[in-house]
Amino acid sequence: MKEDKLRLFIAIELPSNIIDGLRNVQEELKDKSNKPSWAKPENIHLTLKFLGDTETGKIDSMVNILEGIAGKSFGFEISVKGVGTFPAAGNPRVIWVGIEENKDMLQLYNNIEEGLATLGFEKERRDFKPHLTLGRIKFLNDRAGLKRGLEKVAGLNLGRFAVAGFALFKSTLTPEGAIHTRLKEYTLQTTDKKLRG
Repeated sequence: MKEDKLRLFIAIELPSNIIDGLRNVQEELKDKSNKPSWAKPENIHLTLKFLGDTETGKIDSMVNILEGIAGKSFGFEISVKGVGTFPAAGNPRVIWVGIEENKDMLQLYNNIEEGLATLGFEKERRDFKPHLTLGRIKFLNDRAGLKRGLEKVAGLNLGRFAVAGFALFKSTLTPEGAIHTRLKEYTLQTTDKKLRG
């Protein structure tokens, strides 16, 4: 039976050295009194837009729009640094590692928002806060323990990496967690300013 809808998102994949760094941060933050649902490090990515359940009939048009965006967007470098929670106060629900903003990444994000709005996808109302989700907290039993853990990794800096493209993913929910399947890759334009490696 053909699927009428697919759960989709657009994201930047991470290099292996960043994934290894995120795995180490998770190990540092593991605490017996707070049991976040940790993301599998190999599944962590930088989400540009979560589309949710999307009619399969829209996918061809989406692919064409994203190809056009990739054709006019340049590659860039991003820094992975800092760690915190959403919300920062009150009852934190998400533990994240930060991504330092830059104008090329923001331009790519805005182009995707504008382009997909033409297909009826609602624009994100909140400001774009690029981040990598390490884990989600359902119940915070030990606020002090979480604070101590975050203080241990307060100066986190996992370095920089070059972003040469992005991808459209399908996410399939299973009892063991989400399975992400790359549907289409998009290559950004190169400039002489972009560092290799």
